[in-house]
Amino acid sequence: MPAEGRAEDEDSKDKDKGDDKPTLVGGFDEKNGFHVQSEDGNYLLAIGLQAGYKLEPVFLDGKAESRTAFSFLRPILRGNIYRPWIRFWTSLELADPPLYLLDSLVEIQPIDAFGVRAGQQYTPLSRHESWGPQQILFPEFAAIANYYWTGRDKGVTLFGTTDHLEYYVGIYSGSPLRTVTSEAGKYQLNARATISPMGKPGYGELPYIMSGDKEPPPLNVSFTLQGAGGEVNQVKENFNPEAGIFQILREGRRRFATGSVDLFVQARRFNLFGEAYLSRIDPPGTGANYTSFGAWLQADYCFYKKVLDAGVRLSYLNPSTDLPDDLLYIVEAQLGWFVNAPHLAFKLRYQLAHQQEAAGAEAASVPIATESGTTQLITLQLNLAF
Repeated sequence: MPAEGRAEDEDSKDKDKGDDKPTLVGGFDEKNGFHVQSEDGNYLLAIGLQAGYKLEPVFLDGKAESRTAFSFLRPILRGNIYRPWIRFWTSLELADPPLYLLDSLVEIQPIDAFGVRAGQQYTPLSRHESWGPQQILFPEFAAIANYYWTGRDKGVTLFGTTDHLEYYVGIYSGSPLRTVTSEAGKYQLNARATISPMGKPGYGELPYIMSGDKEPPPLNVSFTLQGAGGEVNQVKENFNPEAGIFQILREGRRRFATGSVDLFVQARRFNLFGEAYLSRIDPPGTGANYTSFGAWLQADYCFYKKVLDAGVRLSYLNPSTDLPDDLLYIVEAQLGWFVNAPHLAFKLRYQLAHQQEAAGAEAASVPIATESGTTQLITLQLNLAF
C-alpha cells in the first residue's frame, strides 16, 4: 500500500478513537454540587465548600472573651474515577490557621454492604461526629462527643450498609492530625455498628427537613453500639503567629479504652438524639488510671413547614470519677431557619456552660473540656455547603 494510503488509514483510525472518547458534561445539581463528569458517570470531579460564618459574643464569669469568625471553613475536592464506586475526597481547614490537611482518602465500595476507605479520615467513633457540619442540628458538634471522639487519623476502615445495619471497623496510626508522619508504636482501633430495626433512618440530624416532597414514616428508631481503644501520644499544640506554624508538644504515652451507645428517635417533625460514653484511661506521666463518663442529649421540633426548627441540647461530663470538683454542665437552646437545607441555613443559639474548678486535674493528667467558670455565648451562624 502506498505511504499516502497508510497515512490516511492511520488518520481515520485516530479520528475513530477520538469519537469514542466520552463527552464531558457538568454544571450544578443537588447531589454533586459544581462538577464536571463523563456522560456515563464513571469519571467525576467536583468542588465543594463547607463553611460556618458566625457572630458570637462570649462571656466567661461575666467578662468578654475573644471570639472567632468561623466555625469551619473547608474547601473540598472530590469525585470518582473509572467507576462510581471508586471515590476520592480531599479537604482542607482554613478556619484554624495555618492551613492544614483535614481529610484525604480513597474509598472502594463495589457494593453497599462492603467498602474500604484508606488515607487520612474521620474515625468512626460517634455517629454524630461522622456527619458533616451541614448535617448536624446545632452550629457545632456536641462538646461531649468532641471530648471522647478519636479524631481524624491515618489508616484503613472497612465499612458497609444494609437496610438495617451500618458498620465500621478501622485501625489507625494514632498520630496527631497536623503531622504528616505516623508515629512508631502508636495505634487506635475503632468499631461502630448502628442498628435500624425499622429501616434506614433519614438524612443526618435533619430527617424531616431533608425529606423533600416525601412524607417520612411516623416513627423510626435506631441505636449504636461502639468502642475504641489504643495507645497514642497525648499532645498539645502551640501556635507561633510570627512563624505561622504549630509546634506539637508530646506529653507522653496515653492508653485508653472507650465504650459508647447512642439512640436516635425520629417521629416526623420531632427528633431525639443522644450519646453516652464510658472510658478508662492510663494517662501519661505519673498520673494514676482513671474512669471518665459523659453524655449529651438533644431534641428538636420543626414547627413551620420544613424551614423553622427549635431545639435544645443538654450535656454532662465527669472527666475523672476520682476528682471531686471537675464536672461540666452545658445547656443550649436554638432557633434554626433552614432556607435550603443542607445548603443554606441560619442558626441562632444561646449556650450556658459551667465547668467546676477541677483542682488537681493537671497533676493527674486529666484533660478538661473547657476553662473553669461559667460561660455564656450567643451564636448567630450562617451555614453554607455545596
